[in-house]
Amino acid sequence: MRRLLLLLVIPVALCQITPVPKMDITPIPIDKTDPNVKEFQRIDSNKDGQLTFTEFLLSDHPFLEHQSRRFHGFDTNGDGTVTKKEYEEYFKRLEKHKRRSDMFFNKFNRDRRDPFQASFFDSFPKNSPGEESRELSGPIHNPSMVLL
Repeated sequence: MRRLLLLLVIPVALCQITPVPKMDITPIPIDKTDPNVKEFQRIDSNKDGQLTFTEFLLSDHPFLEHQSRRFHGFDTNGDGTVTKKEYEEYFKRLEKHKRRSDMFFNKFNRDRRDPFQASFFDSFPKNSPGEESRELSGPIHNPSMVLL
């Protein structure tokens, strides 16, 4: 019994005496992980560690591109200025386009139901009696999803 106890105690004692090797951890610089620092570095175009008002304004490229496309949509004659007439004509064209879109979708919605339940969907093939349904079933049943 003593031998058994010694066989169990000695490995436990050795484990406690043996030091755990220290692992070297390479620190990751904060500018590599912090999204705010990364954003600052992206905006700082001349990389001087400071933001000018111009750098700050020019930092939102998608918005500037959107506004540029919008301005050139207004400026139909391409002279670099938008007159009141060009401005009004732009919105008339926009309204005309909206009316055409509405007319197109109203053709599919003659019976005043949801457009996605319009009569042209009724012509799609249906399951025969006794045929297994191709709809997905389960805890989250979505009738618009179909197994292929």
